Amino acid sequence: MITIRDESDLSQWFKQNYKKLGFSEIAKDNGGRFPDFTMMENGKQIRVELETHSSHFKLHKHPENKVDRVVCIIEDEKINVPTVKIKNIKIDKIKEPECSLKNKLLEFLKEKRLVTTSEIKNFSGISWNTAEKALLELTIDGKVERMKKEGVNLWLTK
Repeated sequence: MITIRDESDLSQWFKQNYKKLGFSEIAKDNGGRFPDFTMMENGKQIRVELETHSSHFKLHKHPENKVDRVVCIIEDEKINVPTVKIKNIKIDKIKEPECSLKNKLLEFLKEKRLVTTSEIKNFSGISWNTAEKALLELTIDGKVERMKKEGVNLWLTK
């Protein structure tokens, strides 16, 4: 079993092992820009995005119509794009979330009751922008409520 730490490690693994996933060649490596790769499969170009967790595809707000396949290690959330789950790879336990990011944030919110985006950022180790996007998604899902006070977003569970 191979252990990786992050999406950068996943990209390196993918470059060396794409044929195991049914691709014949790398047509284009987008250098980390979306989508990560354009691959050849049965004579056709396939746009591929790499994610350690399938939920990160939604979290990063990638457009579903601009990718043909998501390749991930952990399929923690169903997405509307065909997904290939890589076997025999695990994520370094330091980086691996116990559950999807949204669930992790919901548990933290339930415990604290009222938090700022910065508190979520510090708790989860993600960027402020990623924290804000995840919280907005939870608001859309009807699980979190947002209030604004003196220019600061405050978040609480419903």
